[in-house]
Amino acid sequence: MESLMHDWAKVFDAVHNDLIISDGNGVVVYANKVSEKLYLIPREQIIGKTVHELEQAKVFSPSITKIVLKEKKKQTLIQETKSGAKVLVTANPIFAENGELKWVVSYSYDVTELLQLKEHVSKMEEDMQKVQNELKELRQQQNSEDGLIASSASMKQIKQSVQKIADFDVTVLITGESGVGKNVIARFIHEESSRKDSPLVEINCGSIPEALLESELFGYEPGSFSGAKQQGKKGLIEEAEGGTLFLDEIGELPLSLQVKLLSVIQEKKFYRVGGTKPHQVNFRLIAATNVDLKQSVNAGKFRQDLFFRLSVVPIHIPPLRERPQDLYVMITEFTNRYNAFYRKDKQFSQQAVEQMMRYSWPGNVRELENMVERLILTVDGPIIEVEDLPEAIVEKRKTVHVEGKSLQAMLDAYEAEIIRSAYTKHSSTPKLAKHLGISQPTAVRKVKKYLG
Repeated sequence: MESLMHDWAKVFDAVHNDLIISDGNGVVVYANKVSEKLYLIPREQIIGKTVHELEQAKVFSPSITKIVLKEKKKQTLIQETKSGAKVLVTANPIFAENGELKWVVSYSYDVTELLQLKEHVSKMEEDMQKVQNELKELRQQQNSEDGLIASSASMKQIKQSVQKIADFDVTVLITGESGVGKNVIARFIHEESSRKDSPLVEINCGSIPEALLESELFGYEPGSFSGAKQQGKKGLIEEAEGGTLFLDEIGELPLSLQVKLLSVIQEKKFYRVGGTKPHQVNFRLIAATNVDLKQSVNAGKFRQDLFFRLSVVPIHIPPLRERPQDLYVMITEFTNRYNAFYRKDKQFSQQAVEQMMRYSWPGNVRELENMVERLILTVDGPIIEVEDLPEAIVEKRKTVHVEGKSLQAMLDAYEAEIIRSAYTKHSSTPKLAKHLGISQPTAVRKVKKYLG
């Protein structure tokens, strides 16, 4: 029998896991060799001690054997050793024939590295989530900075259209009231195109005196005119080589320059002021205007052939008053942007937002953005109230009755007014759909909903 026990002890010592056997009173009667490495004390200092004493000495904590003695069933838990190691320990009760708890056998394996790995993975997941959140915030910020907010049906349709043609070098003519964001669409087209790594050169044809506009566009040779640089100068057309040339307020371009621009579009070459040598050029042209070029053509102020060349892909941006969904999102976007930029924490009250939703915004997006920025800087309290809004917004309000206070109620009321107003001018659903940039079935549903 003694020989058999000796052999069993060798078997237990050969086991990779530690093994501890306690009697029914919690006294340790056996500990294998592995337990010495795990608990960092000789097993002779374990054997003969009660699990209560070992727990108090922090050899291991908590004592799983104590729990088994109380619960009288198998247990599994994480123990911590005196050295700080983590072990996954399982203890099984062994009962005598009379049902009395006779032995408790516990075995465990070191999971310190596993838990450290789990903690490391968890930390990595947290870091990854932070990175994803930061990227999401950056994307939102980029979208906000681009200003291409497309919550309304008309702007979603415009966004889809420009994404389809962005990578093709077709000329685009963007029309719409002043301040609606024509330059934003132009930048979006450029960034979505294969030319995005080359320059986007913008010029406002209405902001430069006619006498200087030609030299700004086409450049000039040395000594071309009094005051000219001796080395000459590149024009904006040359600066746009490989990229995109955006001519804003193209309707203000003088007739004499319209001829030259048409030649550049057709032949892809031009002459500097005072020059005789043609310069080849490769750029994508986007033009924008807030005037009706067809009327300008009829009035003899704009060349018809240039108009047709420019309007290969015409894009009309509706005014802000016709897209309340975009208006609400823009209020939020501009508020967040300028709070972050100026390190403020201001918000518009719901009553102020309702008042802004009723306003017609003749200056469109530019007016809205300027107003939000100004109020973020000038209002003292954390909440921007109705009385903080400019008088024009408070006084020139539309008669819109909103029963509830929800955003949807405001949007529905505002949309109803837009449909009624637009339908008086465009008295058929196809015309209404075209004017608002929505599908005809949608126009039919809106008319039925709001006009009965």
